[in-house]
Amino acid sequence: MFLPLEQKPDWRNPPLITLILVIANVLVFYMWQVNDDRYEQYAQDYYQSSGLDMIELTQYVKQNASRSKDKDAYSAMRRDGIFQRQLENDEIIKPEDSIYEEWRSNKNHYYDLLNKSVKTKYALNPSQPSLLTYFSSMFIHEDNAHLIGNIVMLILLGLGIEILMGRLLFLFGYLLSGLAGNFLYVTLHSDAFGYGIGASGAIAGILGMAIIIYGFRKISFFYFLFVYFDFIKARAVWILPLYFLSQAIIYFVFDSQINIAAHLGGLIGGLLFAGILKFIPGAMRLNEIDHKQQGDAYTIAFSQAQQLLASMEIDDARKKFKELERKYPDDLKIQQQLFTIAKYNPASDDYHNYAHALLMFPGTDIKTVRAVFETYQHYATNAKPKPRWTPDLLASIAIKLVAGGNIDEAEKIANLLVSSVKEFKKNAEVLSSIAKFYKNKDQDKQTHYTNMLFDLYPDSMEAKQLQGT
Repeated sequence: MFLPLEQKPDWRNPPLITLILVIANVLVFYMWQVNDDRYEQYAQDYYQSSGLDMIELTQYVKQNASRSKDKDAYSAMRRDGIFQRQLENDEIIKPEDSIYEEWRSNKNHYYDLLNKSVKTKYALNPSQPSLLTYFSSMFIHEDNAHLIGNIVMLILLGLGIEILMGRLLFLFGYLLSGLAGNFLYVTLHSDAFGYGIGASGAIAGILGMAIIIYGFRKISFFYFLFVYFDFIKARAVWILPLYFLSQAIIYFVFDSQINIAAHLGGLIGGLLFAGILKFIPGAMRLNEIDHKQQGDAYTIAFSQAQQLLASMEIDDARKKFKELERKYPDDLKIQQQLFTIAKYNPASDDYHNYAHALLMFPGTDIKTVRAVFETYQHYATNAKPKPRWTPDLLASIAIKLVAGGNIDEAEKIANLLVSSVKEFKKNAEVLSSIAKFYKNKDQDKQTHYTNMLFDLYPDSMEAKQLQGT
């Protein structure tokens, strides 16, 4: 079995429907079904002690002469949906028969005992289905192993798929898949008397939804074959043929009571439901998958490039980072790595270009300001033959240095700009940022840079803003 494990739950917006379904199944089994085995045993004991078994077996053998010496005639009678339906409709033992009154009385009492069991009362009998049992059977389980297996599958699949579909659509898809599984079970086994129970049809539907949602994207799978399990990365659509193969093996190789029809019906229901939703814009949050996968691809490629750099495979590392730069041109970390590589040749155009790109990098957040300051220090002392300063570059550096609290360096740059390119308009922005920095810190410094702004650039927007305050 292969299970997609691509989407992790966001506990700030928890997958409530999956959790509610898990709790509902657990509560039904451990609180409502707690006495089922005992009630079923009482009913079967009464069925035999009252003579119902021999009366009905005699009638069955009369109808099926070929089974008169068949050791399995009793089991065949109990599984024969047509015969059981005829019995229930008084078509086998009729009201005019001498044994009818006693048989019907005992039969009704047997049903009263049997219906005390939640499992037999609310299971889906394919030969006698009802609207109620189509739904109720999805929340009933045979034993601990049956329940735990389904709950584990529901959690592994549901927590991620609910996020991508939304709560209401996920719940609707879950129930619809369960009904589809039950419908196929009834359609293929309408002549069988039995009890179809469990959430596996609905869970197979979630798997079908996952196949449609992920499509040809490569995702992580958890798989297990008997006692062996592992993780693998593959395209989601591969789960479809593998699932059909696993069901075929269970059906043809193993003598199992597993309801294959419900599994396949649920899977088809989930495929169709998600397939329809895929044509409705915005119905599913497919962009979350693509964003995550892009992030994963970025992380892997960045890590590979770093490993190449750490191994001193400089040319290969440069190529890898430049490939990333083309995909993510505004990524600060990539620019820093390319500048690190360029440091090996401080006279190269690459060194100057990547230094300028970092020094002009937009934003005044902590990471950007720190990167600018570190780049400025290296570039100012190591550039060959000398730094290629421009007024724009220096102004951008000064403003970021002020934002990072590196005020001494910012003042040096401001004084250099004012003395060398007095008419440069961005000087006003630099002086204004320094004046604002010193507000409530150093009155003399604030006054000095405010007056410099007013004297040199009285018509600037920055001067007018300070005058207004």
